[in-house]
Amino acid sequence: MKSRMLKNSGRKNERYSLAAPAMIYQTDGNPLMTCIVVDISATGAKLKLSRDEQLPTRFLLSLTRDTNVMRACEPAWQLSIIAGVRFCGNPRPGSGPV
Repeated sequence: MKSRMLKNSGRKNERYSLAAPAMIYQTDGNPLMTCIVVDISATGAKLKLSRDEQLPTRFLLSLTRDTNVMRACEPAWQLSIIAGVRFCGNPRPGSGPV
């Protein structure tokens, strides 16, 4: 997976362009839907969802297929299948869904 830094556009954190598959889980660990991470920064990401469904107020984003790297998230904005999300707390390596 190749990434490139995007122009800062007045943001606090650098954003990196990706096209990485990811998985969204409910906070209880049940899978919700697949997505593509379009870009990512230290504080959030832009996602392309697999279907037009409103994201829950809190959810987990798995950045690896084996769920070894997950981030707790909340939606910042959503327009159909494109959504901006904020990361809540620290990454959870090796934790899997909870």
